[in-house]
Amino acid sequence: MTGGIYWIDHYTIPVNDLQRSIDFHERIMGVATMPDSGLPIQRGVFQAFAHPELLLHGGHCHQGLFLMREPLPAPQELGQGFPRHAVFVRPEDLDEHVRRLDAHGVVHSEPIRTSADGDDGTAIYWLDADGNQFEFWAPRTLPDGAMHDTGPLRIGRISHLTYASRDLQRTIDFFERYCGLKPLRSADIAAGTVVFALAAGGRLVFKQTAEPGRRASGRGVFSDCHTALVVRKEEFWPRYERMWAELPEWDYDAATRRFAGDGVALPARTLVHGSPNGVKFHAAFGRGDDWIDPDCNLFHFVGGLPHGASMSAYDRFFLDDVMDAYLATHAR
Repeated sequence: MTGGIYWIDHYTIPVNDLQRSIDFHERIMGVATMPDSGLPIQRGVFQAFAHPELLLHGGHCHQGLFLMREPLPAPQELGQGFPRHAVFVRPEDLDEHVRRLDAHGVVHSEPIRTSADGDDGTAIYWLDADGNQFEFWAPRTLPDGAMHDTGPLRIGRISHLTYASRDLQRTIDFFERYCGLKPLRSADIAAGTVVFALAAGGRLVFKQTAEPGRRASGRGVFSDCHTALVVRKEEFWPRYERMWAELPEWDYDAATRRFAGDGVALPARTLVHGSPNGVKFHAAFGRGDDWIDPDCNLFHFVGGLPHGASMSAYDRFFLDDVMDAYLATHAR
């Protein structure tokens, strides 16, 4: 397997008041809430960073808002809670983004110039209406495709996510084996930080912490909040097959919607994806297409078909699009 991870396709976040969160992100991110995103409204919604049709035709990022039954923990210090969700913006637009945050009373930092997380640029940290951590990221050099099909507020693709890690070497070993990623080596990177640069654009950043992120879904409390990583079509099944051969499956009780055991104490594992087709695949195959790293961070793969020779733009496909052909020869 070659090539590793190309982009972050989407992420989902936990919320306690769905309509409040929908309204907040439409104002602050300029996202378009999907009228039918495949979720029952009691569970959540997806929002496109540009026109909703782009979700159907590929090539752009989106976010999900998932309604939690449990009260979310109090927000951590600005820029210090994990996961933190960052999107590309242009340097010349930073003042406008600050004015919009101020106009809506959003808690935020001033623009901060930094290269401590593996790239040189300017960050604005902010909190959403549910205390989830966000970041506007204006790198000194934007990667090709970073601002592809920007929305009305000139926000681009997902630039990076920052996660908690209790053992950075263990994180390095895991993501090298299962995602083909190698850590960046730079004197600018802060102590206690590991950065994986993605093949087309963006990063995964891990910070040394004493505990997993308090909102990480692998803890077993706040379900479904994940990050989707783009791989090429030819790597989609092989990367899953290595995980299924080497990692345990997290036992799930569909009646209670609970996973077994203490997620904080469990090793890296795979688990059933909560979508209807994820449940169907798990029932037929016996393994899930979601996976959790050693520190409770939840992920799954999305397939990408490049536009031409480059993955700077791509058409996506999901498990839904390819699972029937796979199950025809692999169902258990």
